[in-house]
Amino acid sequence: MLIQFTLQGEKQLIRKFRGIKMAGKNWLPTMRLIGRDLTGLFSGAVFTTEGREIGEPWQKRKEPKPWPLLDRTGKLKEGFKYDAKRLSVTIYNIADYFVYHQSNQPRRRLPRRVMMKIDNKRKANIMRRFQQTIVKKLWQT
Repeated sequence: MLIQFTLQGEKQLIRKFRGIKMAGKNWLPTMRLIGRDLTGLFSGAVFTTEGREIGEPWQKRKEPKPWPLLDRTGKLKEGFKYDAKRLSVTIYNIADYFVYHQSNQPRRRLPRRVMMKIDNKRKANIMRRFQQTIVKKLWQT
């Protein structure tokens, strides 16, 4: 049994894919979107849900304070930044004490409160950004 496929507009489709190949070398706009998405998540929903949004609930304080967890000055929450390049995006926090909360090192006093984590939901969102870019380039060429 022989199965044969015929694709209408094959030449046009090949040209479109060639255009994507050339345009795909510079992902800077996509990296900027990913950086914006993730810094917004880390400074927004992660703080609002106290880590539950990324599956890392924060330990509660022993004595309640009048301000939300990790938000006394706002420096940590507002400190998320990103640096997008053609093929990568780096996300970081400018608060000098951020690394102590994020670290997985043994601790006695300072509880671990993860604010940055790429879980399966975030991976899917990142992949969706790349897919959107590819589809957009397909329609433009």
